[in-house]
Amino acid sequence: MRFKSMEGVGRNARSALIVGLCLAGFAHSAVAQSYVKPPCPSGVAPRFEDHLQSLWYRRFWTGDCKGLPAMGCRKGQPYWNSVVNKLKARAPENQRAAVSTRACKLGRQIGFEWTRPKKVRRIDTQELQKLNAALEQAPDVSAGLAAVETRVRVRLGS
Repeated sequence: MRFKSMEGVGRNARSALIVGLCLAGFAHSAVAQSYVKPPCPSGVAPRFEDHLQSLWYRRFWTGDCKGLPAMGCRKGQPYWNSVVNKLKARAPENQRAAVSTRACKLGRQIGFEWTRPKKVRRIDTQELQKLNAALEQAPDVSAGLAAVETRVRVRLGS
């Protein structure tokens, strides 16, 4: 395939074309993350290994099984958007912003790892349930987050 030269096109038109192409690429990524709800920023979607992983990642954040195997997916609670909101509600008012930020970052790490292929994932459903229980049972939200963050770092080797 050959592309025509842009010699006759003005500098502003070339710039507009380049910006438009870049924005088109970012729009797709942003749409892919529209299910990540505030207080978490939707951000750019992680690089998924395949479409199925992106569907499981959406399930992690929303509890929605649309497009996933009916026998393998259990819709509903818990899902990370609700976990973040529960942690934020339990936190003291002056810690809510920090708790939200930490919980959102943690969700991206856990969710991505949980959705990886079974042979390589380091956080499976059983571990995900343990992490969720640790967050729910911690009397202090910040301490619970710290414990889970440490556990995830160890599991991921980071």
